[in-house]
Amino acid sequence: MSEKFLIGVDGSAQSRTALAWGLSRATDRKASVELLHVADDSFLSESAVFLSEAQDASQQMLDLEAAYARSIGFEGEITGTAVVGHPILEVEEASKRADLLVLGAHEGSKFAGSFFGTRAVKVAATAHCPVAVIPSTEVDSSAGIVVGVDGSEASQKAIDYAAEIASFRGVPLIAVYAWMPPLTPGLEYLWSEDLVKSQQAAAEEAIAIGTAGLASRYPDLTIERHIVQAPPVAALVQAAENAQMIVVGSRGRGGLSRLLLGSVSHGVLQALPVPTIVVKP
Repeated sequence: MSEKFLIGVDGSAQSRTALAWGLSRATDRKASVELLHVADDSFLSESAVFLSEAQDASQQMLDLEAAYARSIGFEGEITGTAVVGHPILEVEEASKRADLLVLGAHEGSKFAGSFFGTRAVKVAATAHCPVAVIPSTEVDSSAGIVVGVDGSEASQKAIDYAAEIASFRGVPLIAVYAWMPPLTPGLEYLWSEDLVKSQQAAAEEAIAIGTAGLASRYPDLTIERHIVQAPPVAALVQAAENAQMIVVGSRGRGGLSRLLLGSVSHGVLQALPVPTIVVKP
C-alpha cells in the first residue's frame, strides 16, 4: 500500500516552501498527496452565511494551492480537503489517514502564532502520524539525517524512522547522544573523573544499543555516532548545521497534557534549523 502525505496549505511563502518539500518527497516515495486548508472559525460569526462564505474561501485557497502544486511539476495523485473549524482538532483528525503530516513554519512573520506558525508544536503533539515542520532555509540534499538518541522507546522509533529515510536517500545517519552531569550550584566538585567516565560509558552503551541491527537491515547505510557533553537541544541543533534534516522522538501523552511535546522535541522545533520530523511511539 502506497504512502499518503498530508500537507497543510495557507497560500503563504512559508506554506509553499513546505508544500514544495512535501511534494518532492512524495515524488521520491511515489506517495499520494492530500492538501488541507483549515479556515479557523474561532473568530467567525456562527451565522450560516458567514460559515458558508468561509467554506467557499477555504475551497478557493485549496484550489489555488492544488494548481500551484501542478505548476511546479508534481505529477502524482493529489486530492484536497477544505474545512472550517478548529485548526488543531481538524488536523488531528485528518492525520489519522496520513503517513506523514507536513507543515510550514512562520516564525517572525505576520502569521506567527497562527495555526501554521507556533501552533505547529501543538499539532506535532496531537497528530496520529509523524509530523514534518519545514523552515524557509536551504539545505544540502546530500547531507546526512540527524537523529536524537536517549534510550527511550520514542527515541528508538525515531532512530528506525531516520535510518529508513537515510538509507532510502543514500545519505549518512548521524546518531547524537547528548548528556550533561547534574549541575548543582556550588557542588560541581562532587563530580569526580570516575563518575564522568561512568556517564560516558553509559552513553556509549545507549548509542550502541540504539543503533544495533541497523547495519544488517541497511548494509549500505553509513552510521555516524556522536556522544556530546551538552544539553540535548543544543547538541542536535549544532549537529544539524551540516545536515538536511533532524528526526526526534516525542513521548506520547494522554489527556490534556497531550498538547505538550517533550522538552527536547519542543526545543528543536522552536529553533528549527532544518526540516524536522517528530515521531511518537
